[in-house]
Amino acid sequence: MRERTGLASARRWRALNPPATIADQLRGRVVFDTLARRFADRGAIAVVLGGSWSRGEAHRGSDIDMWVLGRRSGHQTLLRGGFQVHVERTTERAERRRLLDPRRVGGSVPGWRSALLVYDPRGVAARIQAEARRFRWSTIASRCDRWVADQVTESAEEAIKLIRAMAEGSLETAAVQRNLLADRMAIVLAVHRRILYGTENELWERVGRRVGGRWRSAQRAALGVPRGDVVGSCDAALELYLLTATAVRRTFLPEQADAVAEAGKLIRACLASSSRA
Repeated sequence: MRERTGLASARRWRALNPPATIADQLRGRVVFDTLARRFADRGAIAVVLGGSWSRGEAHRGSDIDMWVLGRRSGHQTLLRGGFQVHVERTTERAERRRLLDPRRVGGSVPGWRSALLVYDPRGVAARIQAEARRFRWSTIASRCDRWVADQVTESAEEAIKLIRAMAEGSLETAAVQRNLLADRMAIVLAVHRRILYGTENELWERVGRRVGGRWRSAQRAALGVPRGDVVGSCDAALELYLLTATAVRRTFLPEQADAVAEAGKLIRACLASSSRA
């Protein structure tokens, strides 16, 4: 019943934000090109269209992602012609580093692969795009394993904070910690399973479908899908942590394995207590 209600709600939201029409795309391109010329006149090395508009997947309310390569970094959001334009100022060095960063590579590689190079007189953006298209997980495999192990070990503290908040009846704090675990574990397992996801708008669904089984069930419950109570979803977030730690255990150093195991004992005791309640 709840799943059917969720589907009906999704249909209502889609009606409010339908796929972009050709007219929408033309209006958006005029907005983008006007801003691109302005940034080019101000010394930009390259101006790139990214996100859903570059992939042909935009909806009427989608923001326009503009990457401006130059000598400095920063973000700003502009409202132009009825469109929100998210401008990310970045550098060639920063973008190349993202293609080697386990935390960012899942979004950066597909993003650059599908990007439209609108202004690129020196070929800088083209070289980054070519590098993204040549990307292979094997080139950063050891770096990914270290990052995964670090993230799961550090997240043990967040799991314990969740248990403490539940014990103290601090449901708002517990909900925040639950959300943190549900958010972080998907990214961790995406790196561990070598999943490219392009945009975080589809990260959780894509990882859930790829992993499946108990992990996906725990993830959905932790995120409140279908709708659930705070206590139940917090228990699910703790189980999600345990399942993720088990999945990536080969990446741990001995001290990390000990830290995660110690947290796991407490988590299992709490989950056993909940099941008896």
